[in-house]
Amino acid sequence: MVDAEEAKSFAGTTITEGMMGKVAGVTILSTGEPGATPRVLIRGMGHFGDNTPLYVIDGIHTTEQPDFNPEDIESVQILKDASAAAIYGTRGANGVIVITTKKGKSVKPKLTFYAIS
Repeated sequence: MVDAEEAKSFAGTTITEGMMGKVAGVTILSTGEPGATPRVLIRGMGHFGDNTPLYVIDGIHTTEQPDFNPEDIESVQILKDASAAAIYGTRGANGVIVITTKKGKSVKPKLTFYAIS
């Protein structure tokens, strides 16, 4: 599990950049091009085909890297062994990154009105 507060204390703009060098067994390759997304390898490069991990963001499955503010992230978990395949089947064969975002709070609306007569 990656501590979200620790991952936010970096100079990057995405959570993927924040995980660089902080998670054992996870390789993050960056081309250095401005705006390019880093490549995440959880299970290595030892097999043919696509090595993209499965991202589960608040229960939604995707293979696209998350592109939102790291301040909105509550927790990040990386599943990189048989537990990923047991839970997510073949989609989890390349590893799974589970991201939980912060939830909004329900607050009664307040309206303030000032009038000059």
